[in-house]
Amino acid sequence: MKKILTIVCVCTCAMYTSYGQHLTHDVGLHFGTNTIQTDYGERGNFLSEYGNVGTSISLTHTMHFFNTGSRWATDQSFLSRLAIRSELNIVTGNKLKHFGKWAERDSYAAEQLRAMDGAISFTSVGMQFEYYINRLGDFLYNSYDIKWNPYILAGVQYAFYNNKLRSEMGDWTTNRDVLPEKYRAEGALDIGNGTSLASSLGFGTRYNLSDGINLNFQFNWQYFFTDALDGLQADVSENRHNEWLVNMQLGVIYNLNYGRPLKLFDY
Repeated sequence: MKKILTIVCVCTCAMYTSYGQHLTHDVGLHFGTNTIQTDYGERGNFLSEYGNVGTSISLTHTMHFFNTGSRWATDQSFLSRLAIRSELNIVTGNKLKHFGKWAERDSYAAEQLRAMDGAISFTSVGMQFEYYINRLGDFLYNSYDIKWNPYILAGVQYAFYNNKLRSEMGDWTTNRDVLPEKYRAEGALDIGNGTSLASSLGFGTRYNLSDGINLNFQFNWQYFFTDALDGLQADVSENRHNEWLVNMQLGVIYNLNYGRPLKLFDY
C-alpha cells in the first residue's frame, strides 16, 4: 500500500515539474451527501428510514493538459479532454443501525441488533482521472459557447477512518453479553482508528456559470479494500463484505488561469 502511494506521489510531482509552466489549474469546493453500505443494516437497502446517510465536504485541485505544449496535446487528442483532480475529502455523520428482516424479528437476538448503534467518519486524500466529452480548452475558455461538459472518472484514495459502537442495553466494553453472540468472539470487533485504500468510479458534469467559474455535479461509487471500516469483524458469512459508499456532490470550481493569455500547442 505504501509503495502504491509513493508511486502516485512521484508521478504527480513529475507531471507538475514537466508541465507546470504550461498546465492550467482550477480549485473547487464541494458539498454533498452519501450512503454507506456496511455490515450494519441490510445490504443493498437504500430506502430504510435509517439509511446510513452522511455528509461530505471536498477541497479539490485540478490539472488540465490541453496546454502542455506537447506534440501529443493536439486539438483532437486524448490530452485535450483529460484532467487529473487531487482531492481532500471529509465524510462525517454516518450513523449506522441494524435494520431489515433479521433485526425486525420478535426475538432477543433481534432486540440486541436493534439496540446497536455505530458511527463512521473518515478523511481521504487521493486523485481521480477525468475524461470529458468536450475539449477542455473550448469549454474553459468558452470558445464555442459550451455550457455543459459531462465526464467519466476513475480514481484512488487513501482513507483515515474512525468508527464507534454503542448499545442501548449497556456498556459493551465491560459486558459483551449486551451484543449479539456473533460479536462477542475474540477479533469480532475492531473499534477505533484505521486506514484503508479505496478506489472510485463515477461520472459528473460541469456547467459554465460565468467567466472562470463552473458549477460541478458529481456522482461516484467508492469501494474500500477493507471490511473493518464499520468495526464489525464477525467471522460469519453476512459480515465478510468490504464496505462501499455512493457519494453525490455539488460544487463550485474556479479556473486559476482564466484571463491570462494562453499559449496553445507550442511545438
